[in-house]
Amino acid sequence: MKEISLARMTVGIGIVIMFSTLALFGTPAGAAALSEQKTYFPPPESKGGWRTLTRTSDIRKLARMDKRKLDEAWEYVRRLDENSSLLVVRHGWLCYEKYQGAVTPTSNRDMHSCGKAFTGVAVAILTDKMPELFPKKLDQLVCDPTYLPQDAFPLTDPRKARVKLGQLLSHTSGIRGNNPSYGPAGKVMIKPAGPDGSFPEHSAFGKADWRGTSAKTLWTDPGGGYSYASAGVVILGAMVRKLTGKEVADYMREKVFDPIGWEGWKWYGNPAEPDGSRHTKCQGGIEPRPRDALRFGYLLLHLGRWNEEQIIPQWYARMMRTSSPYNPYYPGYGLLVVINPGGKKLPSAPRGTYAASGAANNHIFVVPSLDMVVVRIGDRGRAREPFDVVQDKIIGGVVKAALPSESGK
Repeated sequence: MKEISLARMTVGIGIVIMFSTLALFGTPAGAAALSEQKTYFPPPESKGGWRTLTRTSDIRKLARMDKRKLDEAWEYVRRLDENSSLLVVRHGWLCYEKYQGAVTPTSNRDMHSCGKAFTGVAVAILTDKMPELFPKKLDQLVCDPTYLPQDAFPLTDPRKARVKLGQLLSHTSGIRGNNPSYGPAGKVMIKPAGPDGSFPEHSAFGKADWRGTSAKTLWTDPGGGYSYASAGVVILGAMVRKLTGKEVADYMREKVFDPIGWEGWKWYGNPAEPDGSRHTKCQGGIEPRPRDALRFGYLLLHLGRWNEEQIIPQWYARMMRTSSPYNPYYPGYGLLVVINPGGKKLPSAPRGTYAASGAANNHIFVVPSLDMVVVRIGDRGRAREPFDVVQDKIIGGVVKAALPSESGK
């Protein structure tokens, strides 16, 4: 009888433990305990989306963020324009989310040059998928009929044959971009500047000038200086299309957007080519929904991994966080992302912070040391400060709200 009673007692204790465990993991604290065992990745928004926190106490306890200071950060952001948003993920929790005007959870807004970072990721994936074409990785010379469409030839400047892939990804290919540019002696004003905004691939190849700008000749030898050259990113997009048979938008849909759960996104095309075709605006034009922009930052935060799949090559995801070996001229820019070595570019943020950034102060910030992603989508019509100052204040305001992590992350 004692043996039977002991067995029943053991079963009873097991049932109590089981139900207690289920009850615990049904709470935010329980979910946090689970996330310590396995990294959390959100399902698509149509299937539940990000786990979120709204109570001040939960935001402090689980995301380790000060709600009052987040409200102060939003107060600055919302004054930039009537159309604005601010979203913060820390430790896998969507702990802050504010919108106003035309920016909503399901809106599509142009994030402008943030698109460059996406194009860079497409290129990195391509180099790993076709290693036989990229035996030298980012040192590969790519202004060659193997890599670019016939429309790029003959080259309009023979020096273009010496352009390396890493130089195109770092704006040091010698292709003309915006002013100021930077050479070995510092700032340089180039004339003419290169095309920016929306323009056809034809102009990126230097076959025709575009509204007073030109990419016909290089402003310096490849590797000789930094110039923020959108034409170079358009050339990267042409390479992706040549080698895959797909536009960059379609290639990214297959390799990145679908796997991480993007929904309802847009990516616009550049003006028509001479033959009437249109290609992805690889230098900008990307319009994700705000919560999906967070997903891309979260993918970068986890060095290109999503669940058990390595989506972005880890070597490239790591390089995005550091100074580019191809760009010794302008320390605030790496592989098509803003970087913060020495804390000079974003003095209010940790040094390891980096961001996909675009006009109107659209940003996807990644802060590895704080396990944090911050997204700002909107306009800046009311801003009276320079772009770099606003950029720093946006991320600086959020960083001030971060509390020490109890988990030691």
